[in-house]
Amino acid sequence: MKQQFVIAAALMLSGCVAPAGESPSDLPALSETAQSRRFAAFQNALEYVPGDHPVRWQVSADLRGSIVPIDTVRSKEDGWCRSFEELIATGAKRYRLVGIACRESARHWLVLDVRPFAEQS
Repeated sequence: MKQQFVIAAALMLSGCVAPAGESPSDLPALSETAQSRRFAAFQNALEYVPGDHPVRWQVSADLRGSIVPIDTVRSKEDGWCRSFEELIATGAKRYRLVGIACRESARHWLVLDVRPFAEQS
């Protein structure tokens, strides 16, 4: 079952490519406060929120983000896993990520894969 989930996840993410000139290292360095709010929003979104409903976090008008759970699957080995989309906005710049996380314990989700997302033309 785990292999089926990994294959499905790989297929879902295979349509994602890094935008020209953008790599994971291009993501903004976030303050401790921003990371804390981002982490809390992430855990809350995956634990409690139905698919396609964003959970937002914000530090200032220029630094904010959201986590949107997309779908949920259950496997024998990994338990509950969810794919998600994340948006981080710093001023006029936007970073869009997609990933997969599995529930490690009550109210704690562990990211298995995350990468920049850009729609292919």
